[in-house]
Amino acid sequence: MVGIVAWVSVAAVVLVLIAIVIWAILVLRGRALGTPGVVQRSRLTCPKCGGTFDYDWVPGASLTAVRLGTGRYMACPLCHKWSYFDIYSTMVERPRPPA
Repeated sequence: MVGIVAWVSVAAVVLVLIAIVIWAILVLRGRALGTPGVVQRSRLTCPKCGGTFDYDWVPGASLTAVRLGTGRYMACPLCHKWSYFDIYSTMVERPRPPA
């Protein structure tokens, strides 16, 4: 029984470390594109209505979408139809606030 608890503890620590590494990679990629902070921006085009919009997102978090790897399944704010959007490859630089 003690061995099972030890393995579960090790697995939990490994999963937390993997999540931290993935989060750090996404934040560093965003900063390499010139995006300050944690919030990233992607310029998306809806496959159903063809409209283009900017989508601000936080790596590892979603309240209004279903996370699917590097993309999100979410409702288009223009036509309100659900579609898959690849947010990772469409990242753009966010405008910096005036100093």
